[in-house]
Amino acid sequence: MILRTAIFLGWLSLVQAAFGQGRVHMYPDDQLVWRDMVAHVDNGTVRMGHSWNGDVAFTMLHDGMWDETRIFQGRSTSSLDVAYTVRDGKLYLGDSSFSSGILYTFEDRQIFVGDSTFPMDVAYTLREETRRFGGNDDAPLWGIYKGDSRSWSDRIAVLEGAPDAAAVFALLSAAGWL
Repeated sequence: MILRTAIFLGWLSLVQAAFGQGRVHMYPDDQLVWRDMVAHVDNGTVRMGHSWNGDVAFTMLHDGMWDETRIFQGRSTSSLDVAYTVRDGKLYLGDSSFSSGILYTFEDRQIFVGDSTFPMDVAYTLREETRRFGGNDDAPLWGIYKGDSRSWSDRIAVLEGAPDAAAVFALLSAAGWL
């Protein structure tokens, strides 16, 4: 009995850790079919597909001292492989600190082109989705829509989990949408 309880508690902690430590899944639609997963983030590693041994697209490393997240190409964390840097919700090319290096801005669940929050510059909008299937304590769902659209035909992907700006940028870039 004690062994079963210990196994159950271990399993429960693993299930909670899957969504509690930055695990985010990107699906092409709201069916959330595991085998159709486009990419996922798990403990700072962005992998293509659903498998834990899938191709590594990016590695994210948060620097608490400078309050920035660096997104490295592949599995590397070398300063030569910095693809993007996320600071204050802005995606910079490489490790640039200049305003000319800002590719996208993430603010109020919207992604804007460049260093802008003008409504005409909206590239994508994240909207909370309702789950078609599932229980009460599931991870949140976010639909990613083109521009400022609300139409289901303009939805390009669905995120399952609680992503931050760096995870959204990394997943969209891995999928080829940035």
